Amino acid sequence: MTAPRVTDLSDFERRLVESAREGELLGAGQIDVADLAETESPDHLVRAEVLRDVLLGRHGDLDPRGVMLARARITGELNLDGATATAGLMLFTCVFDQPVEVRQATLPHLYLIGGRMPGLHASRVRIAGDLHLSDGVRITGTNSDGAIRLIGARIGGSLLCRDAEIANPDGLALEASSAELGSGLYLHQGTRITGSSADGAIHLNGACIGGSLECQSIKVSNDIGPAIEADTLTVGRSMLIRDSELVGNGEIGAVRLQGAQIGGQLEFSATTRVTSPEGRLLGLSDAKATTVFMPGDLVCPDGSTGADCAHFELAWLDGFTYAAIDPSFGWRRWLHLLRCHTEYYDATGYQKLAAVERTAGHDGNARTILIAQQDDLRRRSPDALGGRMSRLFHWIWGALAGYGYRARRTAAALLLALVAAGVLGLWAGTTETRPGHHAAERVASGAACSPIELIGLGLDRGLPIAPTGLRSKCDLDTASASGQVFTAAIWGVQVAVWGLATLALAGYTNLVRKTG
Repeated sequence: MTAPRVTDLSDFERRLVESAREGELLGAGQIDVADLAETESPDHLVRAEVLRDVLLGRHGDLDPRGVMLARARITGELNLDGATATAGLMLFTCVFDQPVEVRQATLPHLYLIGGRMPGLHASRVRIAGDLHLSDGVRITGTNSDGAIRLIGARIGGSLLCRDAEIANPDGLALEASSAELGSGLYLHQGTRITGSSADGAIHLNGACIGGSLECQSIKVSNDIGPAIEADTLTVGRSMLIRDSELVGNGEIGAVRLQGAQIGGQLEFSATTRVTSPEGRLLGLSDAKATTVFMPGDLVCPDGSTGADCAHFELAWLDGFTYAAIDPSFGWRRWLHLLRCHTEYYDATGYQKLAAVERTAGHDGNARTILIAQQDDLRRRSPDALGGRMSRLFHWIWGALAGYGYRARRTAAALLLALVAAGVLGLWAGTTETRPGHHAAERVASGAACSPIELIGLGLDRGLPIAPTGLRSKCDLDTASASGQVFTAAIWGVQVAVWGLATLALAGYTNLVRKTG
């Protein structure tokens, strides 16, 4: 049953009705918020049921500019659940005794400018225009539902918080999961958001923002969970976090954007600080952005680019995709983040970074990244390589061939092996075994071989294939002890040449698989 219209209006309430019809602001004399919260003056009191009647048009048609009220104390519960307001509501420095209930309601717009409110419960609300919270407005929750609750809300314009304070010592501060914001979400200029929930101080899971998400000069803190949790968030344009402080706690990170889809850039400015006593800061698993901007010390306080680091702040980057990285941050810092500040080895982060560098035409950088990936695989996930011999081969392959990404290194090693073979042959020709004879000498006469013949002998013995044919003229004297030593040494060179050739072939075929 619909509640009857309130007819016994006070003088101030009658003036409110008249002002709403004319589209004018009604405001009493100067009074601060603390005094307003305690006042019993009829020049500042409006019953919540009267304000409800006005919004629903029960006191006549309202001006399209809506109801505009300043410095008033609204007593009782303003309950607009399921209602359709005929005009929007704009309140300046007003105080509510009880939370405002607008679940599944429909409003043209809602502006709360200054004042205090013990909660705004607006799940599945429909606001055609904007929801603005600004100029020192303070909204405080007292239960786990959230100080501001906008689950499934549909806001055609933007949600703007400027110099607002939203706090809840017992749960979420701003709960807007599955909300749809047509224009954007703007948290600006001194806004302070404080929650105490494992689900975040700001909870945006599954929300869809048509424009940008901006955090500019704000502070968000949570003593038991992330500052921002926004899994599967969709942002049509960019997500910008500038000159802000985000403080979280717990195991899931200070800023959690798992599976978020950001149509533009993801930016953390140099003056932004993200902290967590647990050391887990940033979750971007399976997220997507076009360009990533962040300062070098966001995750690593010393801004290191090396392979080792004394800090252990963690980021989740598995499955994170992007088209470019801020040049001032650089691929080396991103590589450092992957190998030193992620919890476990994940190949996709390296592969994506290498792809970005390759697309930019930096093939050398891409090879360095892929070599670092293999080093990290051996360091943090050795069991994936197989047994001890497989891990040993992997290490040798990396040292001598750069895992197939350093062909020049393999070629240089092969050349050194061949030089060693030639030097051994030359050395054998100068090592005397008995008077007039050497470890390497002519086969038929036992006479000394020429230097060229000795070098050719070493190459002929050391090369697995393509013999020079010089052994028919000059060869090692395997009957002597010295000849046997040189023979065994050249066998070692031959094994090395075979191994290097195998590594080169493995590297080549591996590269073919990667590009095929």
